[in-house]
Amino acid sequence: MIWNAAAIHHGGTARRNGSSSGSNAAMKISTISVAVILLFYFVSMQKMFFATTGPAHIVDVQVANIRAVHHDDRPSASSTASPSRSTAPLRNWTRSRGRRYVWLDVAIDHVPAGRLVAELYMDKVPKTAENFRGLVTGDNQPGWSYKNSTCHRILKGFIVQCGSYDTRGGTSIYGKDFEDEATGLTLKHSKRGILQMANAGPNTNGAQFCFMLGPAAHLNGHHVVFGEIVQGLDVLDLMEAAGVASDDDELGRSVMLVDGGEIFD
Repeated sequence: MIWNAAAIHHGGTARRNGSSSGSNAAMKISTISVAVILLFYFVSMQKMFFATTGPAHIVDVQVANIRAVHHDDRPSASSTASPSRSTAPLRNWTRSRGRRYVWLDVAIDHVPAGRLVAELYMDKVPKTAENFRGLVTGDNQPGWSYKNSTCHRILKGFIVQCGSYDTRGGTSIYGKDFEDEATGLTLKHSKRGILQMANAGPNTNGAQFCFMLGPAAHLNGHHVVFGEIVQGLDVLDLMEAAGVASDDDELGRSVMLVDGGEIFD
């Protein structure tokens, strides 16, 4: 700007010393020069402006894109919500031919503790296994079901006894006690998670059953074995922890079978 002002002033001085026509010509040239200089200055400033900020519509698009990326990068409500505890854990067992599978949801002190999955030996003890399946699902007589029933006897290292779903101690789906199945008496109480029928002597099977908490050879031949836990032994651990050391101790905690059903897939 200082250089441009000096040039204009110098041109003006020269015109005053020349002829009238020369002065007019000089004035035209000076006017054109000023216009060119101003145009050059304007173009230069525009280039500098766009180089640093960009056209208005481009800036608007860039801002919009930045906002869109920021919005898309924010986790959705569903992805940030605290996951609830699933009652259906991933399956870690496979089906065996001729057998059926049921699930039982457990609550300890009225708090969900997890799910047990049991394999039923329909191929070996069909009557006993069907009795258990029917009481788990509740698809026989109305009210004849393990749902919301209490496990009333839990002896650490031995058994978790359940199935007394009514004031009579529970009834089989057959409406009365039923006989021992011979094959079931040959199956062994060999490990933790075995399912066996509780009884009051030979051929007195009803609704009550036990989850075995370990091997118990002295029960072999006296109680019908009809299945085993194939998933949820950690839940069985929690059930055992709520138990007592002997029948002389009072069971002070609540362990319930709150729901159940059959697995078809």
